[in-house]
Amino acid sequence: MRASSVRVRLQALGAGIAAAGGSLTAVLPDGATLAIGTSPERTRVRFHTPAAVRALLRGDHLALAEAYLHQEVDIDGDLRQALFVTDELDLGTRSRLRQALVWLRFLVDRRRLNRDSIARHYDRPPDFFLAWLDSSRSYTHGFYAGPDDDLTAAQHRKLQFAIDALALAPGMDVLDVGCGWGSFLEYAGTRGIRVHGVTLSHDQHAFVTELIRERRLPCTVTCVDFHDYRPAQPFDGAVFMGSLEHLPDYRYVARFLARHLRPGARMYADFVSSREGWLAGAFLRKYIFPGISGYVDPAALRASLTEAGLEVDELGDDTPSCAYTVRDWARALERDRSRLAERHGEVAVRAFLLYLWSSHHFLETRRTQAHHLVAGQGGQHR
Repeated sequence: MRASSVRVRLQALGAGIAAAGGSLTAVLPDGATLAIGTSPERTRVRFHTPAAVRALLRGDHLALAEAYLHQEVDIDGDLRQALFVTDELDLGTRSRLRQALVWLRFLVDRRRLNRDSIARHYDRPPDFFLAWLDSSRSYTHGFYAGPDDDLTAAQHRKLQFAIDALALAPGMDVLDVGCGWGSFLEYAGTRGIRVHGVTLSHDQHAFVTELIRERRLPCTVTCVDFHDYRPAQPFDGAVFMGSLEHLPDYRYVARFLARHLRPGARMYADFVSSREGWLAGAFLRKYIFPGISGYVDPAALRASLTEAGLEVDELGDDTPSCAYTVRDWARALERDRSRLAERHGEVAVRAFLLYLWSSHHFLETRRTQAHHLVAGQGGQHR
Protein backbone atom coordinates (compact mmCIF):
# COMPACT_ATOMS: atom_id res chain seq x y z
CA MET A 1 0.00 0.00 0.00
CA ARG A 2 1.40 3.39 -0.98
CA ALA A 3 2.44 5.75 1.81
CA SER A 4 0.05 8.45 0.57
CA SER A 5 -2.87 6.01 0.65
CA VAL A 6 -1.95 4.89 4.15
CA ARG A 7 -1.82 8.50 5.28
CA VAL A 8 -5.27 9.28 3.85
CA ARG A 9 -6.84 6.23 5.49
CA LEU A 10 -5.17 6.98 8.81
CA GLN A 11 -6.43 10.57 8.68
CA ALA A 12 -9.98 9.31 8.12
CA LEU A 13 -9.63 6.89 11.02
CA GLY A 14 -8.13 9.65 13.17
CA ALA A 15 -11.09 11.90 12.42
CA GLY A 16 -13.42 9.22 13.79
CA ILE A 17 -11.31 8.82 16.93
CA ALA A 18 -11.24 12.57 17.48
CA ALA A 19 -15.01 12.83 16.96
CA ALA A 20 -15.48 10.20 19.67
CA GLY A 21 -13.34 12.24 22.07
CA GLY A 22 -9.93 10.61 21.70
CA SER A 23 -6.62 12.49 21.62
CA LEU A 24 -3.28 10.95 20.69
CA THR A 25 -0.26 11.08 18.42
CA ALA A 26 0.33 8.11 16.12
CA VAL A 27 3.95 7.45 15.16
CA LEU A 28 4.41 5.25 12.06
CA PRO A 29 7.34 2.87 11.45
CA ASP A 30 9.02 5.41 9.15
CA GLY A 31 8.86 8.07 11.89
CA ALA A 32 5.99 10.05 10.36
CA THR A 33 3.46 11.33 12.92
CA LEU A 34 -0.27 12.01 12.91
CA ALA A 35 -1.79 14.25 15.59
CA ILE A 36 -5.37 13.33 16.53
CA GLY A 37 -7.82 15.23 18.73
CA THR A 38 -7.52 18.40 20.78
CA SER A 39 -4.72 17.18 23.10
CA PRO A 40 -2.55 14.81 21.03
CA GLU A 41 0.27 15.05 23.57
CA ARG A 42 -1.75 12.98 26.07
CA THR A 43 -0.88 9.66 24.44
CA ARG A 44 1.77 8.49 21.99
CA VAL A 45 1.03 5.30 20.00
CA ARG A 46 4.18 4.01 18.32
CA PHE A 47 3.79 1.48 15.47
CA HIS A 48 7.04 -0.43 15.04
CA THR A 49 6.01 -2.68 12.11
CA PRO A 50 4.02 -2.23 8.87
CA ALA A 51 2.00 -5.32 9.87
CA ALA A 52 0.65 -3.49 12.92
CA VAL A 53 -0.42 -0.57 10.73
CA ARG A 54 -2.12 -2.94 8.28
CA ALA A 55 -4.03 -4.58 11.16
CA LEU A 56 -5.33 -1.14 12.14
CA LEU A 57 -6.32 -0.17 8.61
CA ARG A 58 -8.26 -3.36 7.96
CA GLY A 59 -10.05 -3.05 11.31
CA ASP A 60 -8.74 -6.36 12.68
CA HIS A 61 -9.04 -5.76 16.40
CA LEU A 62 -7.51 -9.13 17.39
CA ALA A 63 -4.42 -8.64 15.23
CA LEU A 64 -4.09 -5.08 16.51
CA ALA A 65 -4.37 -6.23 20.12
CA GLU A 66 -1.77 -8.94 19.50
CA ALA A 67 0.57 -6.38 17.97
CA TYR A 68 0.33 -4.49 21.27
CA LEU A 69 0.83 -7.65 23.33
CA HIS A 70 3.99 -8.55 21.41
CA GLN A 71 5.42 -5.01 21.48
CA GLU A 72 4.93 -4.25 17.79
CA VAL A 73 2.92 -1.33 19.17
CA ASP A 74 3.83 0.66 22.27
CA ILE A 75 1.55 3.14 24.02
CA ASP A 76 3.06 5.91 26.15
CA GLY A 77 0.79 8.03 28.32
CA ASP A 78 -2.94 7.50 28.81
CA LEU A 79 -3.77 4.11 27.29
CA ARG A 80 -7.48 4.99 27.40
CA GLN A 81 -7.04 7.48 24.57
CA ALA A 82 -5.88 4.70 22.24
CA LEU A 83 -8.98 2.66 23.04
CA PHE A 84 -11.25 5.13 21.27
CA VAL A 85 -10.14 3.24 18.17
CA THR A 86 -12.36 0.34 19.24
CA ASP A 87 -15.36 2.45 18.28
CA GLU A 88 -14.10 2.20 14.70
CA LEU A 89 -13.41 -1.56 14.69
CA ASP A 90 -15.58 -4.62 14.17
CA LEU A 91 -15.21 -6.70 17.33
CA GLY A 92 -17.15 -9.61 15.88
CA THR A 93 -19.63 -9.75 18.78
CA ARG A 94 -22.76 -9.75 16.62
CA SER A 95 -22.03 -12.83 14.49
CA ARG A 96 -24.94 -15.25 14.86
CA LEU A 97 -22.88 -18.05 13.31
CA ARG A 98 -20.04 -17.55 15.79
CA GLN A 99 -22.46 -17.49 18.71
CA ALA A 100 -24.15 -20.66 17.45
CA LEU A 101 -20.81 -22.47 17.15
CA VAL A 102 -19.81 -21.50 20.69
CA TRP A 103 -23.17 -22.73 22.01
CA LEU A 104 -22.74 -26.01 20.12
CA ARG A 105 -19.34 -26.57 21.74
CA PHE A 106 -20.90 -25.79 25.13
CA LEU A 107 -23.70 -28.31 24.65
CA VAL A 108 -21.29 -31.02 23.54
CA ASP A 109 -18.72 -30.62 26.33
CA ARG A 110 -19.58 -27.84 28.74
CA ARG A 111 -17.57 -29.27 31.62
CA ARG A 112 -14.29 -29.29 29.70
CA LEU A 113 -14.99 -25.81 28.36
CA ASN A 114 -15.72 -24.57 31.87
CA ARG A 115 -12.50 -26.11 33.20
CA ASP A 116 -10.43 -24.66 30.36
CA SER A 117 -12.00 -21.21 30.68
CA ILE A 118 -11.50 -20.97 34.44
CA ALA A 119 -7.99 -22.42 34.34
CA ARG A 120 -6.83 -20.06 31.58
CA HIS A 121 -7.99 -17.00 33.49
CA TYR A 122 -7.84 -17.74 37.22
CA ASP A 123 -5.16 -20.39 37.66
CA ARG A 124 -2.33 -17.91 37.94
CA PRO A 125 -0.34 -17.27 41.11
CA PRO A 126 -2.62 -15.22 43.40
CA ASP A 127 0.10 -12.56 43.54
CA PHE A 128 -0.76 -11.49 40.01
CA PHE A 129 -4.36 -10.56 40.85
CA LEU A 130 -3.87 -9.50 44.46
CA ALA A 131 -1.30 -6.92 43.35
CA TRP A 132 -4.05 -4.78 41.83
CA LEU A 133 -7.21 -5.88 43.63
CA ASP A 134 -7.89 -4.08 46.90
CA SER A 135 -7.62 -5.69 50.32
CA SER A 136 -11.12 -7.20 50.02
CA ARG A 137 -9.88 -9.30 47.05
CA SER A 138 -13.27 -8.83 45.35
CA TYR A 139 -13.04 -9.42 41.61
CA THR A 140 -16.40 -7.86 40.78
CA HIS A 141 -17.51 -4.27 40.93
CA GLY A 142 -18.08 -2.40 44.16
CA PHE A 143 -20.85 0.08 44.90
CA TYR A 144 -19.34 3.57 44.60
CA ALA A 145 -20.85 6.59 46.29
CA GLY A 146 -19.15 8.76 43.64
CA PRO A 147 -16.25 8.67 41.16
CA ASP A 148 -13.68 9.58 43.83
CA ASP A 149 -14.85 6.99 46.36
CA ASP A 150 -12.33 4.55 47.82
CA LEU A 151 -12.26 1.13 46.13
CA THR A 152 -12.18 -0.83 49.39
CA ALA A 153 -15.08 1.19 50.82
CA ALA A 154 -17.05 0.52 47.61
CA GLN A 155 -16.36 -3.21 47.80
CA HIS A 156 -17.36 -3.43 51.47
CA ARG A 157 -20.55 -1.51 50.64
CA LYS A 158 -21.42 -4.12 48.01
CA LEU A 159 -20.62 -7.08 50.27
CA GLN A 160 -22.77 -5.64 53.06
CA PHE A 161 -25.55 -4.93 50.58
CA ALA A 162 -25.60 -8.61 49.61
CA ILE A 163 -25.81 -9.70 53.24
CA ASP A 164 -28.66 -7.25 53.91
CA ALA A 165 -30.51 -8.10 50.69
CA LEU A 166 -30.44 -11.79 51.60
CA ALA A 167 -31.30 -11.05 55.26
CA LEU A 168 -28.39 -13.23 56.39
CA ALA A 169 -27.60 -13.65 60.08
CA PRO A 170 -25.01 -15.59 62.11
CA GLY A 171 -25.54 -19.34 61.88
CA MET A 172 -27.18 -19.24 58.46
CA ASP A 173 -25.82 -21.17 55.45
CA VAL A 174 -25.17 -19.36 52.16
CA LEU A 175 -23.80 -20.68 48.88
CA ASP A 176 -21.06 -18.65 47.15
CA VAL A 177 -20.82 -19.79 43.51
CA GLY A 178 -17.46 -18.84 42.04
CA CYS A 179 -16.06 -17.73 45.39
CA GLY A 180 -12.84 -16.30 43.94
CA TRP A 181 -10.21 -15.50 46.55
CA GLY A 182 -12.74 -15.61 49.36
CA SER A 183 -13.92 -12.00 49.38
CA PHE A 184 -17.56 -12.60 50.34
CA LEU A 185 -16.67 -15.79 52.19
CA GLU A 186 -14.33 -13.93 54.55
CA TYR A 187 -16.54 -10.85 54.91
CA ALA A 188 -19.62 -12.90 55.81
CA GLY A 189 -17.70 -15.63 57.65
CA THR A 190 -16.19 -13.17 60.12
CA ARG A 191 -19.79 -12.20 60.93
CA GLY A 192 -20.71 -15.78 61.85
CA ILE A 193 -22.39 -16.67 58.55
CA ARG A 194 -21.52 -20.13 57.22
CA VAL A 195 -20.45 -19.59 53.62
CA HIS A 196 -20.00 -22.61 51.36
CA GLY A 197 -17.78 -21.61 48.45
CA VAL A 198 -17.62 -23.36 45.09
CA THR A 199 -14.81 -22.82 42.60
CA LEU A 200 -13.31 -24.55 39.57
CA SER A 201 -9.91 -22.92 40.09
CA HIS A 202 -7.36 -25.07 41.89
CA ASP A 203 -5.32 -22.00 42.83
CA GLN A 204 -8.34 -20.26 44.31
CA HIS A 205 -9.40 -23.42 46.14
CA ALA A 206 -5.97 -23.70 47.78
CA PHE A 207 -5.97 -19.99 48.67
CA VAL A 208 -9.45 -20.06 50.24
CA THR A 209 -8.78 -23.33 52.08
CA GLU A 210 -5.81 -21.69 53.78
CA LEU A 211 -7.83 -18.52 54.43
CA ILE A 212 -10.54 -20.53 56.22
CA ARG A 213 -7.90 -22.28 58.32
CA GLU A 214 -5.99 -19.12 59.22
CA ARG A 215 -9.06 -17.02 60.05
CA ARG A 216 -10.95 -19.96 61.63
CA LEU A 217 -13.99 -19.15 59.55
CA PRO A 218 -17.21 -21.22 59.84
CA CYS A 219 -17.00 -21.84 56.09
CA THR A 220 -16.16 -24.50 53.50
CA VAL A 221 -14.83 -24.46 49.95
CA THR A 222 -15.19 -27.15 47.28
CA CYS A 223 -13.31 -27.42 44.00
CA VAL A 224 -16.05 -28.65 41.67
CA ASP A 225 -17.94 -27.71 38.53
CA PHE A 226 -21.20 -26.03 39.58
CA HIS A 227 -23.10 -28.45 37.34
CA ASP A 228 -21.69 -31.36 39.34
CA TYR A 229 -22.20 -29.79 42.77
CA ARG A 230 -24.61 -31.70 45.02
CA PRO A 231 -25.05 -29.79 48.30
CA ALA A 232 -25.62 -31.70 51.51
CA GLN A 233 -28.00 -29.10 52.94
CA PRO A 234 -30.42 -26.39 51.80
CA PHE A 235 -29.24 -22.79 51.84
CA ASP A 236 -30.53 -19.60 53.41
CA GLY A 237 -29.17 -17.65 50.45
CA ALA A 238 -26.87 -17.77 47.45
CA VAL A 239 -24.49 -15.27 45.85
CA PHE A 240 -23.13 -15.17 42.31
CA MET A 241 -20.55 -12.39 42.30
CA GLY A 242 -19.20 -12.23 38.77
CA SER A 243 -19.83 -15.93 38.13
CA LEU A 244 -22.95 -15.88 35.94
CA GLU A 245 -20.73 -14.83 33.02
CA HIS A 246 -19.40 -18.41 33.21
CA LEU A 247 -22.86 -20.01 33.63
CA PRO A 248 -24.91 -19.26 30.50
CA ASP A 249 -27.48 -22.00 31.19
CA TYR A 250 -29.74 -19.78 33.30
CA ARG A 251 -32.49 -22.38 33.44
CA TYR A 252 -30.13 -24.82 35.16
CA VAL A 253 -29.08 -22.11 37.63
CA ALA A 254 -32.69 -21.21 38.36
CA ARG A 255 -33.79 -24.82 38.85
CA PHE A 256 -30.81 -25.43 41.14
CA LEU A 257 -31.83 -22.47 43.30
CA ALA A 258 -35.47 -23.57 43.37
CA ARG A 259 -34.38 -26.98 44.67
CA HIS A 260 -31.72 -25.90 47.15
CA LEU A 261 -32.89 -22.59 48.65
CA ARG A 262 -35.06 -22.71 51.75
CA PRO A 263 -38.53 -21.09 51.53
CA GLY A 264 -38.16 -17.35 51.70
CA ALA A 265 -34.44 -17.47 50.86
CA ARG A 266 -32.94 -15.15 48.26
CA MET A 267 -30.10 -14.95 45.79
CA TYR A 268 -27.83 -12.03 44.92
CA ALA A 269 -25.90 -11.70 41.66
CA ASP A 270 -23.81 -9.04 39.97
CA PHE A 271 -22.71 -9.24 36.36
CA VAL A 272 -21.90 -7.44 33.12
CA SER A 273 -24.15 -7.38 30.06
CA SER A 274 -24.06 -5.98 26.55
CA ARG A 275 -26.75 -4.89 24.13
CA GLU A 276 -24.53 -6.21 21.33
CA GLY A 277 -25.04 -9.83 22.40
CA TRP A 278 -23.64 -12.22 24.95
CA LEU A 279 -20.46 -13.11 23.04
CA ALA A 280 -17.32 -11.14 23.92
CA GLY A 281 -14.86 -9.94 21.28
CA ALA A 282 -12.11 -12.15 19.86
CA PHE A 283 -9.36 -10.65 22.05
CA LEU A 284 -11.27 -11.36 25.28
CA ARG A 285 -12.18 -14.87 24.12
CA LYS A 286 -8.59 -15.74 23.24
CA TYR A 287 -6.56 -14.07 26.00
CA ILE A 288 -8.86 -13.33 28.94
CA PHE A 289 -12.00 -15.49 29.04
CA PRO A 290 -11.69 -18.44 26.64
CA GLY A 291 -14.40 -21.07 26.41
CA ILE A 292 -18.04 -20.31 27.08
CA SER A 293 -17.65 -17.13 29.14
CA GLY A 294 -19.59 -14.11 27.93
CA TYR A 295 -21.95 -11.31 28.82
CA VAL A 296 -25.12 -12.02 30.81
CA ASP A 297 -28.54 -11.52 29.23
CA PRO A 298 -30.63 -9.90 32.01
CA ALA A 299 -33.96 -10.54 30.28
CA ALA A 300 -33.23 -14.24 29.73
CA LEU A 301 -31.93 -14.58 33.28
CA ARG A 302 -35.04 -12.96 34.69
CA ALA A 303 -37.30 -15.17 32.58
CA SER A 304 -35.51 -18.34 33.76
CA LEU A 305 -35.77 -17.30 37.41
CA THR A 306 -39.47 -16.51 37.03
CA GLU A 307 -40.10 -19.83 35.27
CA ALA A 308 -38.50 -21.64 38.23
CA GLY A 309 -40.76 -19.82 40.71
CA LEU A 310 -38.28 -17.18 41.87
CA GLU A 311 -39.43 -13.58 42.12
CA VAL A 312 -37.06 -10.83 41.00
CA ASP A 313 -37.11 -8.14 43.68
CA GLU A 314 -34.49 -5.81 42.27
CA LEU A 315 -32.46 -5.31 39.10
CA GLY A 316 -30.12 -2.35 39.58
CA ASP A 317 -27.88 -0.50 37.13
CA ASP A 318 -24.29 -0.44 38.44
CA THR A 319 -22.59 0.69 35.22
CA PRO A 320 -20.86 3.78 36.66
CA SER A 321 -19.66 1.83 39.71
CA CYS A 322 -18.26 -0.93 37.51
CA ALA A 323 -16.44 1.66 35.36
CA TYR A 324 -14.86 3.17 38.48
CA THR A 325 -13.90 -0.30 39.74
CA VAL A 326 -12.04 -1.42 36.62
CA ARG A 327 -10.45 2.05 36.38
CA ASP A 328 -9.02 1.66 39.87
CA TRP A 329 -7.83 -1.88 39.14
CA ALA A 330 -6.10 -0.68 35.96
CA ARG A 331 -4.39 2.17 37.80
CA ALA A 332 -3.12 -0.23 40.46
CA LEU A 333 -1.85 -2.62 37.79
CA GLU A 334 -0.04 0.23 36.05
CA ARG A 335 1.66 1.21 39.30
CA ASP A 336 3.05 -2.32 39.73
CA ARG A 337 3.49 -3.28 36.07
CA SER A 338 7.31 -3.54 36.08
CA ARG A 339 7.41 -6.03 38.95
CA LEU A 340 4.48 -8.03 37.61
CA ALA A 341 5.95 -8.13 34.08
CA GLU A 342 9.23 -9.42 35.46
CA ARG A 343 7.46 -12.16 37.40
CA HIS A 344 4.52 -13.06 35.12
CA GLY A 345 5.61 -11.83 31.69
CA GLU A 346 5.05 -8.67 29.66
CA VAL A 347 2.31 -10.30 27.58
CA ALA A 348 0.19 -11.09 30.65
CA VAL A 349 0.50 -7.56 32.00
CA ARG A 350 -0.31 -5.96 28.64
CA ALA A 351 -3.26 -8.31 28.13
CA PHE A 352 -4.82 -7.38 31.46
CA LEU A 353 -4.13 -3.66 30.98
CA LEU A 354 -5.89 -3.86 27.64
CA TYR A 355 -8.73 -5.85 29.19
CA LEU A 356 -9.25 -3.49 32.13
CA TRP A 357 -8.96 -0.21 30.25
CA SER A 358 -11.10 -1.44 27.35
CA SER A 359 -13.71 -2.59 29.89
CA HIS A 360 -13.63 0.90 31.40
CA HIS A 361 -14.09 2.48 27.95
CA PHE A 362 -16.99 0.19 27.04
CA LEU A 363 -18.71 0.87 30.38
CA GLU A 364 -18.23 4.62 30.09
CA THR A 365 -19.72 4.58 26.59
CA ARG A 366 -22.39 2.06 27.77
CA ARG A 367 -21.56 -0.48 25.09
CA THR A 368 -21.51 -2.74 28.12
CA GLN A 369 -23.50 -2.36 31.33
CA ALA A 370 -23.23 -3.73 34.87
CA HIS A 371 -26.08 -4.81 37.13
CA HIS A 372 -26.96 -6.40 40.42
CA LEU A 373 -30.01 -8.61 40.86
CA VAL A 374 -31.87 -9.86 43.93
CA ALA A 375 -34.45 -12.63 43.57
CA GLY A 376 -36.09 -15.00 46.01
CA GLN A 377 -38.20 -18.01 46.73
CA GLY A 378 -41.87 -17.59 47.40
CA GLY A 379 -42.93 -17.60 51.03
CA GLN A 380 -42.28 -15.25 53.89
CA HIS A 381 -39.14 -13.18 53.54
CA ARG A 382 -37.10 -13.55 56.72
